[in-house]
Amino acid sequence: MKDHLIETSGCIKCGACINECPVIAIEGVQRFSGPRNLGVDAPRFLPDIGATADNIMMCTTCWRCEEVCPANLPIPEAVLHVRRQIFSAPTMLYGHRRIAENIDRYGRSVEPKNTHDQESLRGKGNVMYFPGCISKERITSIYESSVGVLDKVGTDPWIPEGWVCCGAPLEKIGDWDRLRMLREENLTRFEGRGEIVTSCPGCTSHLIAHYNLEPLHTIEFLYENVGISRLRFKPNERTIRVALHHPCHLARTIGPHAIDYAYSILHEMPGVKLVEMEDPGACCGGGGGVVAGYPDIALNLATEKMRKAREVGAELLLAPCPFCVLNLGRLDFPEIMEFISFVNERLE
Repeated sequence: MKDHLIETSGCIKCGACINECPVIAIEGVQRFSGPRNLGVDAPRFLPDIGATADNIMMCTTCWRCEEVCPANLPIPEAVLHVRRQIFSAPTMLYGHRRIAENIDRYGRSVEPKNTHDQESLRGKGNVMYFPGCISKERITSIYESSVGVLDKVGTDPWIPEGWVCCGAPLEKIGDWDRLRMLREENLTRFEGRGEIVTSCPGCTSHLIAHYNLEPLHTIEFLYENVGISRLRFKPNERTIRVALHHPCHLARTIGPHAIDYAYSILHEMPGVKLVEMEDPGACCGGGGGVVAGYPDIALNLATEKMRKAREVGAELLLAPCPFCVLNLGRLDFPEIMEFISFVNERLE
């Protein structure tokens, strides 16, 4: 692990990270002291960084602070480093304890609810699809659509038998002992992997950073490996007003190119009228373990995101991330749908 105390010593106290923090914007600095305080100042000046335990778990790790930092400091990684240092199993928040218990019991961050086992792609095709916990066990339409799209574009997808959670949720709560065990378990299952495709930007980012692999999110795979010219969409008589949410992990840790790819694909779809929300890259609250630890904060952030979608008259909000869909789906309007599920629905 890098020494983030040294790497963040270049902080110039400009306040940019505080001004851009979505949790501070919604909850106020009285409830959440912000990324600079927790990731930069606390490790250097607090005699007991364990005192930050409750506060630091409110960070959604949206990477917005690093994006706006004029000194290019790795503030989100510093926050995660503090979480790792102060992690204590007995003092975990209730929702975080549930994540750890589910992983111990099922190998997934959520309890399996999908009694209809669809993991029949056991062969060694040319594309390894890693479903991720939420797609497999909660929003199964993402799982089904991802496999469907891969099949429609002519690939031969396979799913590693016995795969477990990638470990990204454990990184967010600071539980590195369990994370290491999951990584070693998965790497034994990934042998002969070939190209790797994921549904979840969090999984994609985690496999890159902690597995030393080069997976592609499904959007990247469609654009870079398949090509837009090969995508054939059904004609559509009715035009629908669609807004695109920019998930934090997709836009910032994978890269803004993935968002550009998503727009390019949508432009090719008949019957899609794109409408742009104010600040489409604002965090929806779905990441960083906040949904499990502080569901009220996650809901407040989701409410603000949906308000912005309604303001531009969106009938459908697309989110290329299972965690975003899960959190935004707690609200009724506009309709929320995962990006690849929408593509699969309209693809010939």
